[in-house]
Parts: sequence; C-alpha cells; structure tokens
Amino acid sequence: MNDFAWQFSESLAGAVDKASAGVVRIHGRRRRPSSAVVWSSGVLVTTHHVLEWEEDIEVGLPDGNTTTASVVGRDPSTDLAALRVSGTTPEPPEWGDASEVRAGHLVMSLSRPGRKIWASLGLVGSVGDSWRTPLGGRIDSEIQTDLGIHTGFSGSALVDMRGRVIGVNTAGIYRATASVLPTATVRRVMDALLSHGQVRRGYLGIGTQPVRLPRDLAERLGQPSGLLIISVEPDSPAGQGGLVLGDTILAFEGTPLRHPGELMPLLDEETIGREAALSILRAGEVRELKITVGARNGKKER
Repeated sequence: MNDFAWQFSESLAGAVDKASAGVVRIHGRRRRPSSAVVWSSGVLVTTHHVLEWEEDIEVGLPDGNTTTASVVGRDPSTDLAALRVSGTTPEPPEWGDASEVRAGHLVMSLSRPGRKIWASLGLVGSVGDSWRTPLGGRIDSEIQTDLGIHTGFSGSALVDMRGRVIGVNTAGIYRATASVLPTATVRRVMDALLSHGQVRRGYLGIGTQPVRLPRDLAERLGQPSGLLIISVEPDSPAGQGGLVLGDTILAFEGTPLRHPGELMPLLDEETIGREAALSILRAGEVRELKITVGARNGKKER
C-alpha cells in the first residue's frame, strides 16, 4: 500500500473514530435493531418508522452497557423521532452543515447493528433543493448517495470525511430506498419535538373533495380540477376568513390544487399565523381571499 492510500485509509478510520462514539443501537421494534445518534445529553435522534412502542426502548451504548429510553415526540412526515434516555449518554458528535455537501464528495454511514460500529463508504451522487415527503414533510435539501441499506441503517449517521454528522439516514420514507435527512431538517424537527412533542402544522378547518372545473376555466388556468369545500368547521380560520360551502379552491399561495392531498404539504409550521392568499371559484367567478392560517392541534384537512 503506497503512502497516499495509507494516509487516506487512516483519515477514514479517524473520521469513524471521531463520530462513532455518538452512535448507539436501539431496539424499538420486533425483529431488527436500528441506530440512533446522540443529539444532546440524554437525548437521541432516530427515525420514526423503527419505533413500534413508546416506552422501554433498549439502547445499546458504545461501551457495551445498555439502558432504556422513551419517545419524547415523533414526526411521521419527516420520519424523525426524539428519544429521552433514562441514563447517561455519550457526548454528542459534531454536527456539520449538509449544505456544504457537493456531488462527488465521499461520505460514510455509521450504524450500530450490534455492539460494534458498522461503517460504509459511499459517494454523493447528486444534491438538490428542498423536497416534500409523501406525508408532506419538508426536507431542506436532497442528498442522494450510493450507500447500501443494511441492518441498523435507519437512524444511522451520515458522516463527512472530517467526522462530522451531516444527516440521519433512513429507509422509511420510500420503501427499501435510502434517503438522507440533512442537518437543517434534523435540527428544525428536533427543536419542535423537544419543545412541543410534535411538529405543528397549519390548519384551515375545511373538508374538501376534488371536482372538475368548467372547460373554459380549466383551459385558461391549465388545471382540470380544484377542491370543492364540503364542510367548514365553526370558528375555524376558513370560516373566519370567508370560505363557505360550495366554494372551490383553485390555488393556495399561487400553487394550484387539484387533489386534497396537495393542500396538507403546503400547511407547514411556517404558515401558522400568516395571512395566506387563496384563489377560489364562487358562483362562476374567480375571487381572491386572504385567510390567516391557524395551528392544527391534531386536526387534519380532509
């Protein structure tokens, strides 16, 4: 082995040593173990889909000892969850900035499927803008790698060559497909889970169903359907803002709406308390309404 190859190999091992002390094993479901990363003293971040129960989650520490943890909060839309450990945890790893990642950078996934750390080396294939999960969660940036999925992959740390954690890996957003939840997303969601036990969502207080638009309007707008309002909750933001039964919502903040599932992703935490512009069809006339978005508090737009 030449000097360059040896130095490169040593740098990889050093990055693993630096970050692996903050990666633990968890047993929160039947069958396979998963991984989690120390977020702060006594707090772990892992993925939502690997937790089948809320209490007595076994945590395997790097020194071989075990303790238990309970769920503080979870956000299915981003597949993230916060755990509170009953005992002490290792020091958290250094969290880096995933926005510095570029296509072609080398990265590693560090998981702990057993007592020992499992390191995999991969390449960042592409980097993109923010995107939405099928449940409407906002992921701040798209990072695609060629890392393979193995036991303990979900909840594992994505680590750069400096040994900094730049995201959490999951195979739970798209079945059997690796996804990266970058640091900015992890920080935003963890702050909400530790503060409120959930990620708050915007709320209008309406029930809708898709309806075909008149042909001339559909051709003019370039969309075949809208959302017909079939219910308005009393004293809801929608009711206070002037929406009534029979209105058809055409767009929310300029985004066309064709199916009920397209509205929920737009009502994220950042919309709460803000005045949003809705384009509606009422009595054959297109109108614009301003509605102040409320907090969902468990309510779901239909």
